Amino acid sequence: MKKLNMQIKIFVDTSGSMNEMGKIHLQRNLCRYVMQLPFIDKEKYLGLDVQFYQWAQIVSEVYLQSDGDIPAFNAEGTSNLDTLIDFLSQNTNAIGIERVLILSDGNFSNLDISSFQNQLSSYPDLIIRTVAVGADADLWKLKKISTNSTLYLSENIASALDSILFGSDELVMAPLSTAQIVQSIMAVVEESEENWDV
Repeated sequence: MKKLNMQIKIFVDTSGSMNEMGKIHLQRNLCRYVMQLPFIDKEKYLGLDVQFYQWAQIVSEVYLQSDGDIPAFNAEGTSNLDTLIDFLSQNTNAIGIERVLILSDGNFSNLDISSFQNQLSSYPDLIIRTVAVGADADLWKLKKISTNSTLYLSENIASALDSILFGSDELVMAPLSTAQIVQSIMAVVEESEENWDV
């Protein structure tokens, strides 16, 4: 069985807006789910190292309770993207790719997002995916802080993790049109029919 030997840093937005609609509790459950993945699929996630952090005005590591559970989060203040990028710049691996998952409702100012994006360009080995937490999540803003402009809903957190671990960081491009999809399918069908004639 091959060991994964990868680390993911998960940042939980603990700003005041996360108190609304039970978002802070949903985040705790999402973190619990991530902790269970190596037990659910041992072959796929063996050796996965997950570190949890809570973040609003400051970033601090989340330490598990004595029973191994994620502690309850306390939401207050505002989330500061500059604080997050400063933390990442000071705590990135000297060699290799840094994998980051952000759980948030995207309640940031446009100015913060622009500043965050400008600083991101200095860290080409940083892979960031975002998970939208809450029905009021600002999906557009969360896409802006993902390094490949993709975002995941909370029920798809496993897909977000797989994207960080096994996917690429290239921008995901949609086909130009339905006609383009049909054309590519027709080309495959024609090619397979030609093979039958041989």
